[in-house]
Amino acid sequence: MLSRVARSGAARAGFATAAASSDASSPGVRGAFRTVVALGLAGATAFVVEDTLNDLALWRICRNRAAPVIDAHPRLRRSLGTPFRSEAWWNSSVATRGRGNLASCVFLVDGARASCDVQVTMIRAPSRGVAAYLPNLARNLANPEAWRVSRMEAILPHEREAGLPGRVNLLQDPEPKGAVLDERRKGNRRRWLRWPRWLGGGRNER
Repeated sequence: MLSRVARSGAARAGFATAAASSDASSPGVRGAFRTVVALGLAGATAFVVEDTLNDLALWRICRNRAAPVIDAHPRLRRSLGTPFRSEAWWNSSVATRGRGNLASCVFLVDGARASCDVQVTMIRAPSRGVAAYLPNLARNLANPEAWRVSRMEAILPHEREAGLPGRVNLLQDPEPKGAVLDERRKGNRRRWLRWPRWLGGGRNER
């Protein structure tokens, strides 16, 4: 009987010791869990912030490359009216591909009479060495001149029949091809109109 009581007391003592040790270790487990969650949230926040700032950097590069072309383009000046103003970067669209070496940016340009979308596509050579392991934001801030514009287009309103928009290659077409052909036809028509008068004038002088 005494031995049974002794074994029961020992078992209860061991259970109490295990419970005490479990209670003692539970704050450490909770602290470690909180640390992991905090680090995960910090990493996700840093990723979102870096991605947002990288879009802002690419938007500034695209806008700075496109601004001189837009300001000097005669077709845009006639269609939109001056002065021009670019919308804020959060109203623009920025996309990257190819490990960040291909970027496309679409932003809105407001004129005195109308607005249009401008799309700029840029490419750059892949980085080598240590620069290949840097974040895209650091590479864009350190060397924005590495980007080369491969395409720059504007979609002008009411440029075609029935009010359809017209796509303009800002790097190649300063004037619409239809207008150039019309001017050539008008010039040829004026030459043919002047030719009989010149012949008639010659006969009268004789």
